[in-house]
Amino acid sequence: MQINDTIIHADLSDVLSELQRQLYSKHIPYLQKTQDSGKNIMVQCPFHGNGQERRPSAGIRKSDGMFHCFACHEVHTLPEVISFCFEAENDIFGQFGMKWLVRNFGTVEVEERKDVEIDLKRNNISHKSGVLDSSDSDKPQWVSEEELDSYRYYHKYWKERGITDDNIIELFDLGYDRKTDSITFPVRDVDGHCLFVARRNVKSKIFNYPKGVEKPLYGLYELYYMVYGKGKWGYAMNGPADGDKEYKVTATMNFPTDLFITESMIDGILLWQAEHYAVALNGTGSELQYEQLRKLPCRHFILATDNDKAGRLAKEKIRKNVPNKLITEIDFPSDIKDVGDLGKLKRFNDIKNIKDWEIL
Repeated sequence: MQINDTIIHADLSDVLSELQRQLYSKHIPYLQKTQDSGKNIMVQCPFHGNGQERRPSAGIRKSDGMFHCFACHEVHTLPEVISFCFEAENDIFGQFGMKWLVRNFGTVEVEERKDVEIDLKRNNISHKSGVLDSSDSDKPQWVSEEELDSYRYYHKYWKERGITDDNIIELFDLGYDRKTDSITFPVRDVDGHCLFVARRNVKSKIFNYPKGVEKPLYGLYELYYMVYGKGKWGYAMNGPADGDKEYKVTATMNFPTDLFITESMIDGILLWQAEHYAVALNGTGSELQYEQLRKLPCRHFILATDNDKAGRLAKEKIRKNVPNKLITEIDFPSDIKDVGDLGKLKRFNDIKNIKDWEIL
């Protein structure tokens, strides 16, 4: 069932059963009698007779949840009916009801992600890194802010994968594309320009990248933002006050000594949530990524690639192509494939203390 462009992963009968249960628990005497009539489910109309009809007189269409009472002729959307039942009468557009549907059965909130206290200035970070200079491109075609804004929704998938920190969700601009039913990962250069949007379909679990794109290290922008911007672990917290005009950023100032390298974006994000710096390959590595790694001021790379053949290949390629760095790796337990497994199992303490598994 689809309501207001939002996919509700439940039949109308299941929605009404849960609605009846919650209303009954709150001693609200609405919608306690239902009857399936084919394309509609008949219910007691809550808009007349105090919802206490002997026989249901209103129908709710199964395909889209439209409500029509054949006795009093009230016509409403399902979210509006839910709002009314929960005595949110002033909610004329059914916002409460829509949130209720999403919370209980949906996949994405209809609101933008809630504001968090993080001063992101994308497209506006100056640096002297030389890691990835967007000016080197000939008339680059960046993803517009308008398009990115259309993806800024929550999805229950984040919680299922263990990503629960609103600041991290905002930092990486994680979202959801309702048209393709996919999680979205904006991939940026270090200046904050969005090069492309990677997607992961919620149902098929297949990653999709625009055709022909060259994948940089995922997380470079976020890394430079935290170091040179006003990030949680950046100089704004550890250095002089913002008002000190003599305080200047240098090429290696406060740059982290240790940096984790993962295969997947989700693994990298989970490490960030545990307060580790990380970048992701989105594969087993490329020449562009090796060049970026070689130029990073970090002295120590910790390889947290998957505990499988592809992960071992990624480690071998990094050791071969990124010389003059101290390189160690994470030796996962035999029953754990990657950091993502720890997130799904809610083993956040293991992610926090992942260096306990570090080996040369």
